[in-house]
Amino acid sequence: MPHPRSPRPAALALQIASLATFAALVGLCLTATPVQAQRVIVPTSNSGAQTSGGPSAESGQFLGELGAPAAEAPASPGKPGDAPAAAPAAIAAPWPPAPVEPASPDGCSKPLTGSGTTYHVGPGQPITELTDVPWLSLRAGDVVNIYHRAEPYRTKIGLRAQGTVDAPVVIHGVTDAKCNRPVISGQNAVTARDAAAAGYFNKQYTEPYGLIFIYKSREQAWGSRPKHIRIANLKLTGAHKDNRYTAQDGSTGTYVGGAAAIYAVVVEDLTIENCEITRNGNGVFVNSKSEDEASRGVYIRHNRVWENGNVGSWFEHNLYIQTARALYEGNYIGQLIPGARGSSMKDRSSATVVRYNHIVAAARAIDLVEIEGGVKQVLKDPLYPNAWVYGNLIVNDFRNPGQSSVKLIHWGGDNDERYFRQGTLHFYNNTVLHQSTQAQAWYMALFDMPTGQHKVEARANLFVNQGTTQMRVGHEAGTIEFLGTNWISRDWAEAGPTAPVKIAVKGKLLSQPAVGLGPDGRPRAGAAGTDLADSAEGLPAVEHQFAEPAGIVRRARHGKAPDLGAFEWKP
Repeated sequence: MPHPRSPRPAALALQIASLATFAALVGLCLTATPVQAQRVIVPTSNSGAQTSGGPSAESGQFLGELGAPAAEAPASPGKPGDAPAAAPAAIAAPWPPAPVEPASPDGCSKPLTGSGTTYHVGPGQPITELTDVPWLSLRAGDVVNIYHRAEPYRTKIGLRAQGTVDAPVVIHGVTDAKCNRPVISGQNAVTARDAAAAGYFNKQYTEPYGLIFIYKSREQAWGSRPKHIRIANLKLTGAHKDNRYTAQDGSTGTYVGGAAAIYAVVVEDLTIENCEITRNGNGVFVNSKSEDEASRGVYIRHNRVWENGNVGSWFEHNLYIQTARALYEGNYIGQLIPGARGSSMKDRSSATVVRYNHIVAAARAIDLVEIEGGVKQVLKDPLYPNAWVYGNLIVNDFRNPGQSSVKLIHWGGDNDERYFRQGTLHFYNNTVLHQSTQAQAWYMALFDMPTGQHKVEARANLFVNQGTTQMRVGHEAGTIEFLGTNWISRDWAEAGPTAPVKIAVKGKLLSQPAVGLGPDGRPRAGAAGTDLADSAEGLPAVEHQFAEPAGIVRRARHGKAPDLGAFEWKP
């Protein structure tokens, strides 16, 4: 499978206590067979000139349980909570789902028991190596408990499992007494025996792409796809182009640049939680590469995802997700490896929700752009045009070893204007901290939008410039509306002198010499923004906040009104 198109540079049948809050989710379709490379347009950061990028992939005919898509009609913007009559049944659930707090505040995990078969893997267990797990035979309600050991497991895994909403398939790490997660490494990994025996992988198009690879196998009926899968409590590393593995035919293989710790060609209802994902090409990659293979329902919760990427390349990111409905909640999303040029997170989904995360900026902190190829299952979601980013701590610090950002949040599109998300980025109750000198960056822009049709609505945020670099609100184009009350450091600028960016202050835009935050971005006594936030009708409520090292906790109000930013001051 060729490399995905890339951006601009810069239950419950499971008797499992800790699954009691497993999300009620959404579902989209489909599968197919490889792949036909196509030319990709990647504008450069300096000139905007178009150059050839890595190839993408499209193939096959349309088939799925929801039937063929309806005739094209303009997408309705909708709002969170809507279950529009026009929406397919697959995406008719209220959105976004309720927040899910971590099963354990310290990240520790114990074995689970499934309603199907439960497999125990590790030292002293019935199965000692992951290579001996019947991965391709997993069914609804099955659980694989992977126990921590001193040495990493080194197995390449193929997953084609089909769980159900009430009985997902669970790949579950069991931590040691110190809450250390079991490690699965792609470095010198051996292909699982069942995958090798079945010839599950294609040597060119699938085998070098992932440590945990999610796709149907060749003998499965057309339209079959993996679904209702939960991966939790693991450290996943080493799916990187510098590393080798033993292929299913016994030869030595090398990962491609776009390899990922978890790589899904197509998947329906995938939850990844309480994992550490580091030192891969992409951390997690989920594709919707054509109408025949469109993913749906991806939930990234309570993970630490950091230091992925490839030196000199902007094609790989910590998270790269293309799906109908994506949720990122309670994660620590760090920088890429030094020298990598990709984004902390990149998303080409519909109805994207990014909430209660700690995000450290790489070339972009948050990159929200259009679905590749106009895949209708994503494009025709009534909520496709919009995104919601709230309750996040976003740090852009040029003292960090990796690349930081001069265009922090990218909204709308980057390649094909026909499919740009033309709705509103709702950006509220975020704390943005920037640190650099003018010698490091003459300016940085908070929001980068490609056309005048794009809009950001900002409310109850703290925008803090802790250096001497000029903080600009916009870059290139678009409209930024300040609603309710926001706080911004002094000496900010609207945009560059020739950029047609529109700034509309429709509420209070405050500025003081000092904001009164601690080094962790949390307010101290007397901090600016205390008791100044309001709640807008129609927006999801801010009821939680990020909790280290990853996860969320309830956000308790201590004053007469909520505070601005991502955290509430606690006396």
